[in-house]
Amino acid sequence: MSVFSSKAEKVFIFAFFFIALGIPLFFNENTFYVNKVSTMLILSIFVMSLDYLVGRTGLITLGHAMFYGLGGYLFAIMVPEFEVVNFWLYTFYVMVASSAIALIVGFIVLRTSGIYMIMITLALAQMTFYFFADSTEYGGLDGLFIYQKPETSIFGLNFLDLDNENHFYYLCLLSLFNCYVFCKVSLHSRFGRVIDAIKENPERATALGYNIFHFRLVSYVLSSSLAAYAGYLFSLQYGFVNPTMMSWEVSASALVMAILGGLGTIFGAILGVFVYESLHYGIEHMTQYWMFWMGSLIILLVLLLKSGIAGLIEQLVVGKRK
Repeated sequence: MSVFSSKAEKVFIFAFFFIALGIPLFFNENTFYVNKVSTMLILSIFVMSLDYLVGRTGLITLGHAMFYGLGGYLFAIMVPEFEVVNFWLYTFYVMVASSAIALIVGFIVLRTSGIYMIMITLALAQMTFYFFADSTEYGGLDGLFIYQKPETSIFGLNFLDLDNENHFYYLCLLSLFNCYVFCKVSLHSRFGRVIDAIKENPERATALGYNIFHFRLVSYVLSSSLAAYAGYLFSLQYGFVNPTMMSWEVSASALVMAILGGLGTIFGAILGVFVYESLHYGIEHMTQYWMFWMGSLIILLVLLLKSGIAGLIEQLVVGKRK
C-alpha cells in the first residue's frame, strides 16, 4: 500500500527531495544558504512532529517546544565535555531519554483535553523554560555549549564529517526523509487508522473496545521524541542549546507553520516551514517593520488557503489532470 495520501503529495515529495539533493552543489560557493536550508530541514522535522500530534491525533499543545529544547539539553548534559562521541549511540540515548520524559508528561497532560490540555502543556513548557533559565549549572539564559561535534563512524567506517556544512546538510535531509516515511507508514498502519477514528469520534472508538488513552499516549511519545531529535540536530548545527528553544513562541510559530502548510497532511509541514522561513528572511531584509508585514501576510494566506498550501497544490494537480 502506498504511503502517499494523494497525487499532489507524491508529486511534491519527489520534486522536493530531488531539488534538495542538489542544494549543496548549487550553493557550492556560499555555505550560508546551505546552513539556512539545513535549519529549515530541522524545523521541518519539528513541525512534522507537531502536525502528527495536532493534525492527525487531534491533541492541541502549546508546549511542544519543551521537547525541542530538551533534545539539545539531553545531549549537552550527557556528553563528556571536550570528548568526541559517536553520533548514532548518543542519538539512541537522546531518543530513549526523551521518550521516557514524554511518557511521564503524557500520563499527566492526556488526563485533560481541549483548552485544559493547551493550558497544562503551556504551563509545563514554561516551568521547564524557567528551570533552565534560572539554573547556573545549566548555563542560565546563555545555555550550554557543545564544543565537539560527534563522529559518525559505523564499524570503523566514517561516512560523514559533521563539521562539514555539506555533510551535515545531507544528514538533516536523510533525517527528514526518514521521519517523513516513519510518520506516513505509522499513519497508514492499523495504529494510524485507530488514531484517525479516535480523532473523528472518540466515543465510538471507545465503544469498539479501543483504549483511546493508550493510543493517544503512544502518539504523544512518538511525536515528542521526533521533536527532541530535531532539537538535538539544531544544537549540533549551532553548537549550543539555550532555554529560548523551549519558549511558547517557538511552539506557536511551529503551529502556524503546520496550519499554513496544511494541517494533518504531514508533507504540508515541509511546505509550511519553507514558505514561512523564506518570507521571514525576505521581508526582514526589506523593511524595519517586517513583523507587521509578516504577520499580515500570514493571516492573509491562512484566510485564503483554507486547506493550507498542501490543499492548493492538490487543487492544481487535480485541475491539470482534468
